[in-house]
Amino acid sequence: MEPQAEHAFRERALAQLRAARTYWIASTTPSGRPHSAPVWGVWLDGALWFGTEGQKAKNLAATPYAVAHLDSGDDVVMVRGPVTRVEDASGLDRVAGAFREKYVDGVSGEPFDVLPVLEMGAGAGLFRLDAELFHAWLEGAFEQANARWRPG
Repeated sequence: MEPQAEHAFRERALAQLRAARTYWIASTTPSGRPHSAPVWGVWLDGALWFGTEGQKAKNLAATPYAVAHLDSGDDVVMVRGPVTRVEDASGLDRVAGAFREKYVDGVSGEPFDVLPVLEMGAGAGLFRLDAELFHAWLEGAFEQANARWRPG
C-alpha cells in the first residue's frame, strides 16, 4: 500500500475504534485458556478504556495483556497491548464524560456512569488497554487494504 493510502487506512481504523459501540476483549485465563467477551468502552488518547468484572477481570489480574477487536470480520480492526487496572477516579473526567456521551444505562435510561465500577469489588473495575500494535484489513481486498503498525 502506498504511504498516503496506508496513512488514510490507519486513520480510518482509528476512527472506527473511536466510533465502535462494542469491543471484544480477548484475554487468557489463569489456566492458560483463551477467553473472549464483549465490553463497552471508549477510545481516548491511544488507549481503550473499558469496565468489566467476572472472568475478564480475573484474567486481566493474572495476565494484564489483551487483544481488542471490533465486531466485523470483513472490516477488521484489532489492537493489542498491556492492560492496567485503574485504581482511582482522579483525573478521569474525560473518560467518564466520554462514557456518558456514548452510552445509556439500560435500566435507568440515564447516561451511563462508568466510575462506580471502580468500587464494585470482587475484581470488577475500569481498565485501560494501551495500544502496542494495531492490525486492520478489508476482507476481499487484503492485499490492497491491510496495515499493521505500532503507535507513534
